[in-house]
Amino acid sequence: MFVPCLLLEDDVLAEPRALEGPVVEVVASTDSFRQLAKCRLHDGDRVLEIGCCFGQCTVILAERAAEVLALDTSKECVQLTSQRLREERLAERARSERLDVLAHPELLRILASCNPPFSVVFVDIGGNRELNHVVELLELLDRTMQNLSYVAVKSEALAEALVHAPLNEMRLQWWKELTQQVCRKKSPKRPMQKILQHPVRRTPEGKEICRFANYAECSKGKDCRYDHTHCHCCGAEGHYARDCVQFEETDQVDGEPTYSLCSPVAQRLYSALRAGGLPKRKTLIITASFLLSDGTYTDSCTLLGRVIVRKT
Repeated sequence: MFVPCLLLEDDVLAEPRALEGPVVEVVASTDSFRQLAKCRLHDGDRVLEIGCCFGQCTVILAERAAEVLALDTSKECVQLTSQRLREERLAERARSERLDVLAHPELLRILASCNPPFSVVFVDIGGNRELNHVVELLELLDRTMQNLSYVAVKSEALAEALVHAPLNEMRLQWWKELTQQVCRKKSPKRPMQKILQHPVRRTPEGKEICRFANYAECSKGKDCRYDHTHCHCCGAEGHYARDCVQFEETDQVDGEPTYSLCSPVAQRLYSALRAGGLPKRKTLIITASFLLSDGTYTDSCTLLGRVIVRKT
């Protein structure tokens, strides 16, 4: 079972991780998270990055890993990450896709069936994200991806919780109780997921505009470190995106699904589910049919050049 441990700034040593695992390391800052990306990988690692944002950490991972699949819920972030990978000439070793594994956990089960498997996961779904969302994702990874040897997490909320968590043998019981509590409270509609699919935008001074305040309600209120003055949609002051005429017009014209199953990879993954159910790890491998974007079918499905779906 995953049991996360907190790393303070001085604890992030520039050395590879121990090979025995799984190990889950939690940091609160972006600098520490990128330092882990620089020093924790081994040759041959296949890395799943959940929350690639604009691709800065993706590039670091791609320079060191055998393969990287970077995911984000924002279309803009995925496009910018892909552009950054092309500019750095890393596109053959890494790719970015718009997938939402929290809203669609069955996608994680399919990713878990990759052969060879992912060995490392880097998670940054918003450094100030609510604790419940981070715990839920770690619980999903623990339940679905059995071959992981290392998980790095950037989360202010989980880092703060770990400061007050018990040590030694009591840590495992504390984590079990926390995950059980989160699973009981889990909402089926996941409104926060829809909010975070909007891209990161900043004020003219460079301060990030709070998406929660703009599209719903920010639970941190005056304590939030993000901007609550500007509209996330048009950038003007004095109103929020939910009251912005420009946002209403864009929302009607765009027509893009609010869930993250719009990429070809996601369509093939979902086709695999419809064709043969959830993949299972068995020795016998057969092919299934997958619906392609042009309406035709194929007898195999690959991700980063590897067959990903198994069925007995």
